[in-house]
Amino acid sequence: MKISDDTAISMPMRNLITIIGAVAVGAWFAFGVIERLNSIETELQLISKDLEAANEFIEGVPKGDMVSPQVQELYMLVEYLAESTEKLKEQMEAEIPMILKNDMIIQFHEDRIIDLEERKNGNH
Repeated sequence: MKISDDTAISMPMRNLITIIGAVAVGAWFAFGVIERLNSIETELQLISKDLEAANEFIEGVPKGDMVSPQVQELYMLVEYLAESTEKLKEQMEAEIPMILKNDMIIQFHEDRIIDLEERKNGNH
């Protein structure tokens, strides 16, 4: 049997349509799988780059090599708050004796007012 481009093949039309359909479904499936793999690979590369950048940043912060302006601003705010807290603490410690003295004076005046009210009402 000699095969050439003029060789005739007899096949039912149903079989030919089935073969063409199977090839089309197979091609669609293959392209879908390839597209999904490309999507996953791209996402993995992006995550890998983000992870590398985060690790670089984390390693650089304690050393002071990679301190962003936001981190520097946070450090400055922490220092400012620490100083303010110390000043407030010193001020409160300085004023505590005055507060205690004022409490004693108020208590004395309350006692005197109560005593005067009792005298006015004639209980003495």
